[in-house]
Amino acid sequence: MTHMQMANSSTMAILCTVTILIVLLQPVLFIMLALKRGKELEMSGEELKEAARSSAIFSIVPSLPIVVSYLMLVPLLGRYFPWLRLSVVGSATYETMVANMAAQAFGMESLAVENIPLDVFVAILFVVSIGILGGNIFNVIFLKTYDKGVEQVKSRNATLVPLITGAMFLGMYGTFAAPYLTSVSDLPMISAILGAGAVSLILTKAAKAAPKLKEFAFPISMLAGMFISCVVNAAVV
Repeated sequence: MTHMQMANSSTMAILCTVTILIVLLQPVLFIMLALKRGKELEMSGEELKEAARSSAIFSIVPSLPIVVSYLMLVPLLGRYFPWLRLSVVGSATYETMVANMAAQAFGMESLAVENIPLDVFVAILFVVSIGILGGNIFNVIFLKTYDKGVEQVKSRNATLVPLITGAMFLGMYGTFAAPYLTSVSDLPMISAILGAGAVSLILTKAAKAAPKLKEFAFPISMLAGMFISCVVNAAVV
């Protein structure tokens, strides 16, 4: 059995399905609590339907990039594991980067090699799954303490907190983006970055006149970047 046969096996499908069904209990509970609270506030049935309709619209469109990310990960991790990862906590950037790091740690060129030993492939899946838990575990244990510390810093110097958090985010984004921004010879990749950035700036500016557009700026710019990259790739090839 090859690693892709295992990744696309019925056993993997069952394991991923069971996990996702457990996760789906959360939104079901949230819906029940929301309906209960709506009745307590004496909201009419029409108001509840409108709230549900608006929430569905603003949830589906931003989720489109997740579908595209899933399709990108299928050739590398199979049909079911990306479905699990992106349905719980994850992103295409994280999954690809960490999976490649794990593959390279096992001595392979990248995750895209044809034949990965089954034990190594299972280890890669564990690394991807366990690595993302760091932030969640930190929040469970230390988030309240962290919030108190932030409030203390705010009380002493309110301008310092935005500078610290901004620097942290810039460092994180720089780490993620650096390998792609420096690949100047990869025209499709560079065109995707520049195209998505340009569309995002246009939408952000347009959102001043239409505030609801701000909710769709990220997914639309991401899809636009992918489309531009496909056009450039077709032109280059």
